[in-house]
Amino acid sequence: MKPFFILFLSLSIFSLKAQNLDWWDALHNYPNAAGPDRLDYIVIAPGYMGPNALRMPLLGNVIIEDHISFDIRFENHQGNGDKTINPFLQFNFPIKKGRALFYVNSIPIESYEVTTETRDERRMMDFSGKGRTTGDISFGLVYKIFDENLKWPFNFSMTAHSKTTTGGNVANARFSDASMFHWQGTFSKTFAKTDRSHFLAKAMLGFYTWQTNINGLINGSTSRQNDAPLYGIGLEYETGLWHFDTDFSGYYGYQGHRDYPGFLRFNMIRDIKGGEISLGYNVGVKTWDWNTFSIGYRINVVELLN
Repeated sequence: MKPFFILFLSLSIFSLKAQNLDWWDALHNYPNAAGPDRLDYIVIAPGYMGPNALRMPLLGNVIIEDHISFDIRFENHQGNGDKTINPFLQFNFPIKKGRALFYVNSIPIESYEVTTETRDERRMMDFSGKGRTTGDISFGLVYKIFDENLKWPFNFSMTAHSKTTTGGNVANARFSDASMFHWQGTFSKTFAKTDRSHFLAKAMLGFYTWQTNINGLINGSTSRQNDAPLYGIGLEYETGLWHFDTDFSGYYGYQGHRDYPGFLRFNMIRDIKGGEISLGYNVGVKTWDWNTFSIGYRINVVELLN
């Protein structure tokens, strides 16, 4: 038993050393600055967390896919003193052909590394500023209400989206471990249509809300909930098997602590047998300082018949 006791004692000492936050306490004036709960020192805002914590909603085109499908995407985010890579997975399930879609998505794991300056600004508690963590599972429902050129001159859909609290590592400002919802209405209109190609203009208006904390610190939250108008405008061009998509989207929180990010997105998609492949480059503006490169693959499983 003696070797096991020595091993257990050694591991315990190592764990205590790993948990030593004296450097953090001195740097952030703990506990005098914001009380005894260290997690209250983390700012729950998009400009003070990792790029996957409070993700930008997608500006869709109000076209409901007829296939049950899986999306697999690799994302590389760089900027704001932060380098993050992660897979992104989504399952798409049409409930009614051309009319309603349910989806579930997840970031099963992310790997990150931040600079010392970013670590201290975000009040992260891991001295190394790098690591891996699990991400959030989110889900939503898209329902198409209007079809263009029938009763109305445009397409219109409503989307309701929520995330769970499965994301980890709040202590290092990676995920919020709190509720988030957004609702959006999306419009689209086809123009300049020919037998082989067409343009599509699109826009969204909505509402984005998430749970925060109150800490009284510089750049800290002033309420336990932040609410933000959500907006976006974009253009798509499709010709043959190719699809090109660009949009500018953002949301604007009312607390004013880097909670009003914007995102300029460029995507190129190529239809292939059984699905599609895609390349994307997204430029962060205002308080969203990451640039993101992505490569994706959609697998169509089965077509919905009705």
